[in-house]
Amino acid sequence: MITAFAGETCHPLDDKNRLSIPAKYRRWLADEDTECTFVVTKGSDPCLVCYPATEWDTLSEKLLKLSYFKKKNRAFIRALARSSVRLKCDGQGRILIPPTLLEYANIKKDVIIIGALNRLELWDPQTLAQHEESTIPLDDEYFEDLGDIL
Repeated sequence: MITAFAGETCHPLDDKNRLSIPAKYRRWLADEDTECTFVVTKGSDPCLVCYPATEWDTLSEKLLKLSYFKKKNRAFIRALARSSVRLKCDGQGRILIPPTLLEYANIKKDVIIIGALNRLELWDPQTLAQHEESTIPLDDEYFEDLGDIL
């Protein structure tokens, strides 16, 4: 079964930097990851990426196939892995996000959680509103080009 996260919601961090993962996302994991475990890491954009543990394991297997003799591969794997942390949801569905990751994504209190198919993206609301990709028009030309791929 493929995890397919979708939608957007806003949740505040609590005083201990815990983020409540919405029940709709936790339910989607029930069959494949009964402990509701995520791996959170820095995103390519100024956000955090939250992978279900099983999806992270799949990604890791793909990364292990990259040649370690290539400097770019080593650098990419190192950058991704060094900022990653495996977090298990507590009994109330919360994960404790380390301060260094919150700082990277400029997250202070409110968190926009975006379902991005196989992962969740965690954004600071103001950063998301100002992000350059927010202004890219998804017009007819874009969809026609995408149609060739899909």
